[in-house]
Amino acid sequence: MSINRDKNSRRKRFKITELFMARAGKKDWSNCFYGTITRFNDDNGREVLVSGKIEMNKGYIWASAKNQEALGEKLDELVTLDVIYGIDYMRGNVMYVAENKLNIN
Repeated sequence: MSINRDKNSRRKRFKITELFMARAGKKDWSNCFYGTITRFNDDNGREVLVSGKIEMNKGYIWASAKNQEALGEKLDELVTLDVIYGIDYMRGNVMYVAENKLNIN
């Protein structure tokens, strides 16, 4: 009996999930939310896109950026808009994708 120790087979067995935190306001740690990061690489293995998703209230906040720092700034701004300014409750356009209601504010 031989055990396959190939590097690529180990990558297929495990899925690593990165967690991150976004907050409302620069100094306000009372409104913090956790989410997941997904990284996308090109054919050469270089990172080309990072996306993040946070579950909030009755839906999700999703954003993408070219790197992790830019993604963090975008998600902090979106959390601030939702928590402090209540953008989730403003009227906007509604679109349905795969039977899921999306509010476009």
